[in-house]
Amino acid sequence: MTAIEQLLGEFIDAWNAGRRPDVGAYLERAPAGDRDELATQLDTWLQIAPTPAYDDVTRRAIAAEPALRAALDAAAAMRSPLAVRLPTLRARAGLAVRDVARRLVAVFGLDDEQRAADYLARIERDELDTSRVSRRVLDALAAILGADRDQLAPGPPAFSGGQAFFRAEEDADQWIAEDIDALSRAALAPAPASAPMDELDRLFLGGPDA
Repeated sequence: MTAIEQLLGEFIDAWNAGRRPDVGAYLERAPAGDRDELATQLDTWLQIAPTPAYDDVTRRAIAAEPALRAALDAAAAMRSPLAVRLPTLRARAGLAVRDVARRLVAVFGLDDEQRAADYLARIERDELDTSRVSRRVLDALAAILGADRDQLAPGPPAFSGGQAFFRAEEDADQWIAEDIDALSRAALAPAPASAPMDELDRLFLGGPDA
């Protein structure tokens, strides 16, 4: 058995036993030339690893960790409607709606700043179906506001099954139910009436691929 196989096996056993093994400690134990390979193997395992059967004391300790709380807060923020996230990011950047509109039309080589501002204001008032906003607009807004693309994503980020952070099962169940409900309502909603659209309309109403 190689050193990598030995350490990986020990890590998996410790993980499954709920002992919360430290990745860094295991990498330190590996020969210098094997650390990259071990890191890859550990990462692959953690992508599929089941959540261990932690006891109540361990679950409470994990739930209280600052890193976990910050991660959950960030996930909750990204699950909020774009009508909430967009004005928050815009205020953080110190820009008015008109400022963002001016930069947005410049990105796409358009000249209808007022209509762009109207579209942005409708998003912030939650009066626009944001599932129809193109990815190009979201990418441009992220660049203008100095935000990560995920902060303006139309849907929630997905958690991997083997994510190292503990999350309460009731929270996951609630989020899944909300996502299914949203998808069901979207599937049953009638298609919007077709109307002639120019480039700006298509950017805000033409769908993700417009």
